[in-house]
Amino acid sequence: MTVKVIVFDFDGTLVDSNQLKYNAFFELFPSDSLHKEIVTDVLDEFIEKSRYVILREILKRINRKTINEDDLDYRVHASAKKYNDIVVDGAKRCKEKSGAKEVLESLSKRYNLYLSSTTPETSLKDIVKHRNWEGFFCDIFGYPNEKTSVLLEIIKRESVNPEELMVIGDGKSDRDSAEYVKCNFFRISNNNSLMELLDYSKNN
Repeated sequence: MTVKVIVFDFDGTLVDSNQLKYNAFFELFPSDSLHKEIVTDVLDEFIEKSRYVILREILKRINRKTINEDDLDYRVHASAKKYNDIVVDGAKRCKEKSGAKEVLESLSKRYNLYLSSTTPETSLKDIVKHRNWEGFFCDIFGYPNEKTSVLLEIIKRESVNPEELMVIGDGKSDRDSAEYVKCNFFRISNNNSLMELLDYSKNN
């Protein structure tokens, strides 16, 4: 069955921002070995979760039992705002993945394109607008939307079968969501992947 709709991940798929987002967590906390170890351990366990989940876990481990839920909520959101400022600024300026704009321009003429990311939706739309990419997408989904739910919503909205949908991404959450709804998945694994996707689309 022919693919009609393509859903792109953002970080690590269209822009080279994964390391930027990773490093930003360390910028929020003191640089001593204890804090570095806690941040590293949490990122190892929760790397594909939202920043809110990651920051909550970091703060819980730093403060152990000395912080109540109300204070924790406040500190999570305060830290998330600082994190967002770092990441949005960086994501606007970091390099796009090789061929990203060319691929979006070409595929948007033949498919309905969507964007789905764990980046907060308002920030994601701001970054996409800054790059002048908003015209390529039918819609843009960010946190708190969950990737599997986004795919189910798109399938319903577009009135397509799962076999007519393809997810493009570099992470486990992209693959898992595609497997859950039983749609196609194309993995971004290296700097040439997007151009390989373009060649693939021309032959299918």
